[in-house]
Amino acid sequence: MLKNYKLTLPTKDKGNIEIETSNSLLLVGANGAGKTRLGSWIEFSSPDAARVHRISAQKSLTMPDTSTPTALDLAETDLLFGNPTHGRQNKQAYRWGDKPAVSFLSDFQKLMVYLFSDHTEESAKYLAASKSTDIRVSPPITKLDQVKAVWERILPHRRLIIGGLKIETSVASDDTKKYNSSDMSDGERVVFYLVGQCLAAPLNGIVVIDEPELHLHKSIQTPLWTEIERLRPDCLFVYLTHDVDFAAAKESAKKIWLKSFDGTTWDWEPFSPSDDIPEDLLLEILGSRKPVVFVEGVNGSYDSALYAAVLKDFLVIPVGSCSQVIQSVKALKKNNQLHHLDVYGLIDRDRRVAVEIQKLEEGAIFVLSVAEVENLFCVREVLAVVSNRLARDVNADFQTVSEAIFNRLQAELEAQVSLRAVSEIKFQLNMLDEKQKGPVALKAALQSLANGIDVDAIYSQALTAFNQVISAKDFEGLLALYNRKSLSSQASGALGLANGGLPELVVRLAKGDHCNEISDALRKYFGNFAAHIA
Repeated sequence: MLKNYKLTLPTKDKGNIEIETSNSLLLVGANGAGKTRLGSWIEFSSPDAARVHRISAQKSLTMPDTSTPTALDLAETDLLFGNPTHGRQNKQAYRWGDKPAVSFLSDFQKLMVYLFSDHTEESAKYLAASKSTDIRVSPPITKLDQVKAVWERILPHRRLIIGGLKIETSVASDDTKKYNSSDMSDGERVVFYLVGQCLAAPLNGIVVIDEPELHLHKSIQTPLWTEIERLRPDCLFVYLTHDVDFAAAKESAKKIWLKSFDGTTWDWEPFSPSDDIPEDLLLEILGSRKPVVFVEGVNGSYDSALYAAVLKDFLVIPVGSCSQVIQSVKALKKNNQLHHLDVYGLIDRDRRVAVEIQKLEEGAIFVLSVAEVENLFCVREVLAVVSNRLARDVNADFQTVSEAIFNRLQAELEAQVSLRAVSEIKFQLNMLDEKQKGPVALKAALQSLANGIDVDAIYSQALTAFNQVISAKDFEGLLALYNRKSLSSQASGALGLANGGLPELVVRLAKGDHCNEISDALRKYFGNFAAHIA
């Protein structure tokens, strides 16, 4: 039977509201949304405060080599409240130095004392019980045993060796290769720390974890917290995070979107999944304060990296093809959770005609003034920045690049003209009257539409456009017409950059000291979207 957990959260204008869940609770929000201060409110001001054990994001991972056990109740009080002889009423002062939202938590030593004190007490009880009977008494599983079991499942290449007053680590395949606990990696220490802290939480408690992903490799984040939650089914786990991957991986958690904090109150709402938007993408958008721009391409490509570097005031999300950009913008604009966000799309010009571009821009889908995003690496202004960076002759380099690309176009002119004509024909075919019903009417509509498409005129118009660019040596016009993803390779060779290295160099400059120069160089090529760039 599933247990229901409850947690009270403050709202902006409705007082406190009780949240109910049968699983963990995850609050996701951007930096500055008040996650840590909300965790502090839950610990000290909520009706549930007496049951809360909070694990800070700012914590010391200095792990002692040895520990001396003490009376278990004193060790527990010291760990939970910061002092062995003062209870919860002095917790804010002793554990957090009267700064619970920003204080650096340094309690690894106290955790070790608590775990060894529990281990010692349980061992003493076991020894006494064994001496009092001839019947075999099963040894207890102490909290330290539980830490060891989880730690070794999460880190199977290592073993914990628990001694009388110390803990050592060894390679799983060879116990002779040991090292002290203080020599563990950050990941090894934080796994130990998190398991131990959660085992110390009060019965039926609320465990609040600020940045649960910190110091953990992504591959072990979800398995670790799954193991910990399994150890403490009596507790409600409340995660405060801005990490989209962690939030998306916690599939069964009830999610809350923490929108903002004005210094006094929090604005939040339950997270509502969308059929039109993948959950990880929606969480990424909700966790950002920036306007969103969807672009063509994939993460890791040079064009996506260039967009991210130049449009640094936007959350740039590559989603693949132009149709996926259009669908993503439409989906976000109709999502009620995102009505406050500015959402745009930015796509290649390809072979689109003016009427199509106008229609797209009415829906906030903007079109580059170059045929392909890859052409941005070849625009004259960017070439000038690169030539200066390489201490070369700017004008000579441009002439060399321009001549190489014009020669390439001339060599495949018929193919380029034909492709442009095909694009226009397809666009006109898309105007087929959808209101027609039945095969006879549909055939008639198609025939009428086809008869009205003047292929000769379309081809002639496309050829004229290319010839005008070629005769005028209009380089900017060429980049607006010429669909050829390998143009940057042509330019690379002309600049003496091996292996088509121009895009890599431009991205590196855009991410470094030349960011403003590259941004200024590209601004006009973003078409009407440039008006939205600061």
